[in-house]
Amino acid sequence: MVASELDVMAVAVPAASAVAAEMARGGWLSLRGALARFFRRDGESSAERHLELLDAAEQTLAEAAEEDRDDLRSRLEQRLVLQLAAYLDRYPDMGEELAVLLPAPQDDTPSEGAPVLTAQNNTNSQIVQALGNLDAGSGGINYGVPPRNPRA
Repeated sequence: MVASELDVMAVAVPAASAVAAEMARGGWLSLRGALARFFRRDGESSAERHLELLDAAEQTLAEAAEEDRDDLRSRLEQRLVLQLAAYLDRYPDMGEELAVLLPAPQDDTPSEGAPVLTAQNNTNSQIVQALGNLDAGSGGINYGVPPRNPRA
């Protein structure tokens, strides 16, 4: 991609969404180091200012009451879009580097209104996805254990 052809908003919007999502699910520290390297293009002190703002936003999001989290995340995403777009406007050659830092987009885009499930870092855990009511009946749901003996 030629730097002059970079659509900063096309890069900034999904990047801001991914960063806000990581903050909301508690994965900010894993992404922080990569963003620190990304922002160093503008100098060490500028990178620290960017990270201070992001650290404060993550702290606010983590401490927010559950009912306020969606609104805070939305406002954080909007602010991140502006922050990243301004940075990419100044350094258009950094667009590809930012895209590499973020999780790869999924090839399968769900149809409108379809439920979406993302499960990451789930070692030894169970995930149940149902498109309707889930009824375990009288036997319960058993995962990784032999079924109950009805005569016992």
